[in-house]
Amino acid sequence: MSNMYIDHHVAQKIVDRAMEIIGHNVNVMNHKAVIVGSGDQQRIDQLHEGALQVIRAGTEIAFTKYQAEGMSGVQSGINIPITNEGKLIGVVGITGEPEQIKKYASLVVMTAELIIEQAMLAAQIRWDRRLQESIIVRLIEGGWSNDSLFNDRVERMKIDLNVPRVVLIVDLRSIHNNQDIALTSMQNILKLLEKRESESLLAILSPTQIVILQRIFIHSDVWDYTSSLEQLNAYQKQLLKEPSIKFNISMGQYFPGIDGIAESYKSASRAIEVGKLSHPNKTLFSARELILDLILKESLDSWRGSQLLNDYKKLQSKDTQGTLQKTLQTYFAENTDFAATAEKLHIHRNTLRYRLDRINEILGIDLKNLQDLFRLYMATRLSEWDKDQIH
Repeated sequence: MSNMYIDHHVAQKIVDRAMEIIGHNVNVMNHKAVIVGSGDQQRIDQLHEGALQVIRAGTEIAFTKYQAEGMSGVQSGINIPITNEGKLIGVVGITGEPEQIKKYASLVVMTAELIIEQAMLAAQIRWDRRLQESIIVRLIEGGWSNDSLFNDRVERMKIDLNVPRVVLIVDLRSIHNNQDIALTSMQNILKLLEKRESESLLAILSPTQIVILQRIFIHSDVWDYTSSLEQLNAYQKQLLKEPSIKFNISMGQYFPGIDGIAESYKSASRAIEVGKLSHPNKTLFSARELILDLILKESLDSWRGSQLLNDYKKLQSKDTQGTLQKTLQTYFAENTDFAATAEKLHIHRNTLRYRLDRINEILGIDLKNLQDLFRLYMATRLSEWDKDQIH
C-alpha cells in the first residue's frame, strides 16, 4: 500500500511540467481535494469540490462551464485521479473546455505519476541514507549487540556485518577561513567518495567529518595493509577534485569482529588528532604508522610525560638561544646521521660534536646509549606539541 502524499513541492513540479507541455492551466489536488499546486497561485490551499467528487467516485470527471458555476473552487475542465501502487493519492485537473482538452488527459496524468514515482524514489534513497547513517553511528559507538531495532535496520539494509572493515575519518574544511562546509557540499563530497568503493559504508558525522567503514582484505588471518593504503590514496585523489576544500584522512587500526569497528574508530580519531599536530603538512594519516606518536600522546598528560618534559626543560634552561635545541631536532630529523646533520645546519662536524657533547653534559646522558637517545627523542617530540591543542 502506498504511503505517498502529494505535497506542495511535488504538486507544483507536476503543474510546471504539464503546463510546459500542453499550454493549459493545470491544478493538482491532494488526497483531501485541497489544491496544492496550480498555474494560478491564488487558488493554492482552496478546496476543489470537483476533485472531491473524483476521489469519491475513483474515476475521471469532466465539468462544463455551466456545471462548474455552482461548485466551490471549480472551473470548466477535466479532473483525473492520480494513483500510486493502486491507491488514489490525488487529482490532477486541466482547465478548459472538456472537448478541447480531453486529448491531454492521459499525457498529464502520466506526467504526474512519473514525477511522483521519482519523488518516492528520492524519498526512499534519503530514508535509506538515514538508516545507513544510524547503523554506522551505532557501530562506531559500540554496545549495540542487544538492540533489536539496530539488528532490524541492518537486515533491512542488507549490510553484512561479517565483512572485515577498518574505519577511515575524512576531516573537511572550507579553503576559505577553515569554515564548516555547507550540507549540500558535504552530500556532494559523500557521493564523490561513494563512487570509489561500492562495498564501503559512508556517513556524514558532522559539518566537518565523514566516516567510512572501509572493506579490507584478510589473507591467512593477516590484514592486507598495503591494499588499504592504496584505497586511502584513491580517496585522496577523489577529494583533490574538489579545489574548494582542505582535508585530512586518517585510517584506524583493524580489530577483528563487529565490536572491533568501535575500536578502529577510536584509533582513527586519535590518529587524525595527533597526526595534524605532529605532521601538520601531511594529508593522510594511519594509526599504524603513528603508533609512537599515539603512545606519546597518551603519556602527555600523565606523570610519564611530565617527567620527560622536565628532563627537556633542563636543556631549555641552559640553552637560552635555542641553538642546542635546534641542533637536537635536526639530528633526529636526519635520523641521527652525523654528516647529514652537520650539512643541514651548515656547521663543521667538530662543532656538531661539541654541541652534542654539551647536551650530554647538561642532561647527564650519553646519546650513544640507545635508551638515553630514545628517551630524549620522546622528550623532544613532546616539547614540540602545544598542550593547549591536544586533550
